[in-house]
Amino acid sequence: MVHVSVENTSESFFNELRRRVYTTPKSYLDLISLYLNTLKTKREEYNANKNRLASGLSKLNYTNTQIAELKIKLAELQPILVIKNADLKVTLANVSKDKAEADEKEAVVMEEKEVVEKTAANAKEIADDAENDVRAAQPQLEKAKTAVAALTKDAIVELKSFNTPPDAVALVMEPVMILTGKAKDWKTAKSEMSDANKFLTALKNFDVSKVKESTLKTIRSKYFSNKDFNPDFIGSKSLPAGHLCAWILALSQYQIVYKNIVPKKAKLAEVTKILKEAQDTLNEKLAIVKSVKDAVAALQA
Repeated sequence: MVHVSVENTSESFFNELRRRVYTTPKSYLDLISLYLNTLKTKREEYNANKNRLASGLSKLNYTNTQIAELKIKLAELQPILVIKNADLKVTLANVSKDKAEADEKEAVVMEEKEVVEKTAANAKEIADDAENDVRAAQPQLEKAKTAVAALTKDAIVELKSFNTPPDAVALVMEPVMILTGKAKDWKTAKSEMSDANKFLTALKNFDVSKVKESTLKTIRSKYFSNKDFNPDFIGSKSLPAGHLCAWILALSQYQIVYKNIVPKKAKLAEVTKILKEAQDTLNEKLAIVKSVKDAVAALQA
């Protein structure tokens, strides 16, 4: 009917527009092909919609089943939930209480921490001060070591060879003997120098910090005041004696600076002890605060 109607319409088309349109068997076959393709497409759309609808209904049924099961579970869990809510209220109250206690303890410990930090800063200041004094004294000690290092075994032998020492040598050897705690006469000095190596070793290892202040005051007032007590002058009379003179002067200067270090070191030891005790106590309290805060965090979690 459609194919034939096109033929009729072609006549009308020609009559009005004077244009021929031909309808062939191929046109008819194309029409059938178009119809079949359209039919196939619509069937596919229908089947897709059908499957989608079936899937949706299946999911709805599954969901309804799940909801029914969940309702049963909720009903079973409701009494437990009531208990848990009651427990939660207690837990929250404990959290609030413990947090307040932790914050209070932390505030106290932080104040103590500030005190400890101030003590540490004070200890460092004392240590730095003492270290500066040590550095200031060090050049004099090095000067004394240099003076002794210049002495040789032959130089000591040369010194003890005097039966009666020149005044310049005696002027030096007397304070050397006094410093080493021996009698200051020449006989004793010669006896001490009889073993040159032992004498040199004693000078190299000499610790002036162990000499009494009164002894050093005596040496300074009696010998340093003498204009001839000078390394250059005495060295011109006896080179080894000149080195010993430089050694004595350097040790004296070292001791002047070092004696100021001793009370500072004592103060540092005292402050360090107090600081260690305070730090140990602080660490214990910090550990307690951390434990409480960890417990609060666990309750919050």
